[in-house]
Amino acid sequence: MSNFKYNYAFATGHQVTSEVAELILADGGNVFDATVACYLASFISEPMMASAGAGGFANILLKDGTNFILDFFCETPKVKLTPAIYNEVSVDFGESTELFYTGAASMAVPGAMAMISFLSKHYCRMPLVELVKPAIDLASNGLIYTNFQAEDTKLLANILLQSEEGRRLFTLGSKLIKEGDLFKLAQYADFLENFAREKFDWFYKGEIAQSIHKYSVENGGHIRYQDLVDYQLRVRRPYNFGFRSREISVPSLPSLGGGLMKIFLDQFEDSSYEVLENQHFLALRSAFANAQPYLENPKKLFELLKLIEDDEFSNRIAGGTSHFNIVDKFGNAIALSTSIGEGCGFFIPNTDMQMNNMLGEPGLMPSGLGSWLEAKRLNSMMCPTLVFDEQKKLELLIGSGGSSRIPFSIAQVLINKYLSQKNLKDSILMPRMFESSDKIYLEQGFNFDKNSIAKEVVEWKNLNMLFGGTHCIDLTQNLAYGDPRREGHAKLV
Repeated sequence: MSNFKYNYAFATGHQVTSEVAELILADGGNVFDATVACYLASFISEPMMASAGAGGFANILLKDGTNFILDFFCETPKVKLTPAIYNEVSVDFGESTELFYTGAASMAVPGAMAMISFLSKHYCRMPLVELVKPAIDLASNGLIYTNFQAEDTKLLANILLQSEEGRRLFTLGSKLIKEGDLFKLAQYADFLENFAREKFDWFYKGEIAQSIHKYSVENGGHIRYQDLVDYQLRVRRPYNFGFRSREISVPSLPSLGGGLMKIFLDQFEDSSYEVLENQHFLALRSAFANAQPYLENPKKLFELLKLIEDDEFSNRIAGGTSHFNIVDKFGNAIALSTSIGEGCGFFIPNTDMQMNNMLGEPGLMPSGLGSWLEAKRLNSMMCPTLVFDEQKKLELLIGSGGSSRIPFSIAQVLINKYLSQKNLKDSILMPRMFESSDKIYLEQGFNFDKNSIAKEVVEWKNLNMLFGGTHCIDLTQNLAYGDPRREGHAKLV
């Protein structure tokens, strides 16, 4: 059910993550073995975006053609306590400064380790005790910090340095860890050894759950032990829609990204223009204008696309994200996106793992900080995407980080490839833009009249991490490519 004729392919957010995926695939493992191993490795190779305290979505294609979504995203606690105790943190993004809230009250119930347990139980060929070994080696021996890791750590330093654990992990002497330094997570290695033996119950019903409960109770948080005991991974149907004779598979609720991507791409179904010229720029602006009302009011999105809206979902959207894709020789494929938001500053004792701050981003909660609904899945922009050709064969896997920009970054790659007929590399490297209600953000290369625009225009000379990392595998061109905006790494063998 795919166009893949090789041994394996992967596109990830870090070279080390890729190396772990290849180690497992070359040893005969399948997509799910590689997913478990490289996801656990990403907790050390991409510590600002991935963690045992994270959540996410996986878009999965089995070799028999079955396509489904694993929703392992974060869930709100059953009881909302008042007053809640938050730490206000300022994050300087260069072009703007935003306030986030961290601490115990910002934590939602994570799903990352539930996903690992599920894949290990139902789809992996190799035992979990073998799959954790690469991450244990990395955590014990360390890896050399890259430029992107160092910049990301600097960006979130005000959160990381709140706790003694954060200072221990992300400083050397009195200075923040930098490019070229050796980064280790020794306690994470011990955590993995224990998890491989105890699995789901240890994290969600045992020692880990109890330590999260204790911290939350003592520091004004909402999470309680029973919230972790009752967490459930969900298997959902994908949301499918057409574009340029292709069928695109994305997560449905609680992800909003797929629906927004469809609305954006609908504006280009019959369009034609010269790439990067003014008509292209205006077409993108028109598509953003069409999507903006639905970005600001998810209920309109539910109604327009006839997505089922019930009381299972909250109106909260998550932040910082990482993504990877893997295809194996058996015909299985996965596109997986994960997030811890900005992180809450609390590291689960004896694990070196930071919890998420999914309840601490007020700008993304229209009704204000603390307006989330109890015991609901949070909404997200994460959008791991599969594209099928006219014969219903898989031809493309793609996803991205980038918060609210995720579906639009993916959509622009698809427009470049299927409308402008660019190859995979050029489709990813072409300049991107994003338009909010008051600003236009773009990478240099568009030909447009800046004086005719009433909004503020923020333009970068080079590719910028603001627009995510659209790591991708193209099975028709037999290419895999990692977006350099976020140090992507890819290989097809």
